[in-house]
Amino acid sequence: MNMEESTFKELLQKYQDGKCTPEELNILESWYLAEAGKPIPAYSEAELYGIKTAVWDEFSKKAGFRAQDFSPESKTIKLFRNLGIAAALIVAVGIGFYFYSTQNAKDNRLVNKQTTPVIPGSNRALLTLADGTKVALDDSKNGELAQKSGIQIVKLADGQLLYRIPKSTQKTGLEHLSNTIQTPNGGQYQLILEDGTKVWLNAASSLRYPMAFSSHDRVVELEGEAYFEVAKDKKRRFVVKTIQQEVAVLGTHFNINAYPEESSVKTTLFEGSVRVTEKNKGTGATVLLKPGQASQFNGGQFDVKEVDTEEAVAWKNGYFVFDNEDLKTAVRKVARWYNLEVVYTGQFGAVEIGGSVSRFDNIDQVLQVLRLTTRLNFKVEGRRLIISH
Repeated sequence: MNMEESTFKELLQKYQDGKCTPEELNILESWYLAEAGKPIPAYSEAELYGIKTAVWDEFSKKAGFRAQDFSPESKTIKLFRNLGIAAALIVAVGIGFYFYSTQNAKDNRLVNKQTTPVIPGSNRALLTLADGTKVALDDSKNGELAQKSGIQIVKLADGQLLYRIPKSTQKTGLEHLSNTIQTPNGGQYQLILEDGTKVWLNAASSLRYPMAFSSHDRVVELEGEAYFEVAKDKKRRFVVKTIQQEVAVLGTHFNINAYPEESSVKTTLFEGSVRVTEKNKGTGATVLLKPGQASQFNGGQFDVKEVDTEEAVAWKNGYFVFDNEDLKTAVRKVARWYNLEVVYTGQFGAVEIGGSVSRFDNIDQVLQVLRLTTRLNFKVEGRRLIISH
């Protein structure tokens, strides 16, 4: 257990007597989420079941759940699938656990407070024009940034970049003038291409695209992660190229995770249909996705699964959502967004993370969610995130 047994027994007694403070109730709830499946030597199985049921009853009242919606054995997985509820509850539990543990100084594995705060990411990106001109979008004022060959490049509010082509503009030859938008670690941006396609770019990502598309395919190149809402055009496919695959559509919504440090490219479809083709291994394998499906290329073929699409696009909606996610994959997501270097001390086996938290929370709150699930130590020193047992 994370708490000393005597402290835990005191909390349970106060709970049974109806004398727990809100912070102490949060401690019991955090224990329920992180460790309720583990035995406690001081209690019999029957006693422990009674404790878990009582704590869960209190927990479910806060969330507005009906008793029949959850069983004590299945609550965590189902809870994490409900994004809105899970985000609020997990953050509340993490904050309560943090303040309680700080006051009592019982646990030497708490996340360290920093003199220089680590802030969440924001709307930051670098635009490189066809002639090599570089524009730091976060430093630029709203309004027209440039006009090239009749095309207006306009910065809008809330981290959006718009390509506007007057009807009188001739598009011939503009498909050869490529622009690139790059987000750093700790950055994100939204782009509206000249055909009306909307692109949300996650941290540490880049998109290369023509100022105007040709009369044939609309082709862009992605490294990192992006969500696309493709403008419908029955005559021209929209093609996203990554280092491992190509995704071709006519008009649909989908997410691509193509970071070079990840083992495979993941494509998740929200509506419409997409055709995914492998291009790096020489197999020529292809798969057609339906809404609610995701593909990854493994072992010479595509692995297609039904997925929770809300989890795939949580980053775009301002959340981290981890549903039994591998530790290192989850930590990379956090590190990209908060611009941190990750350092592991010691050996780590298979560790999975579950939980949900806002991407705009303080880093300490995010790391508390990871800690509650893994019981590992997460410590920030400068720009380094150090993880140990």
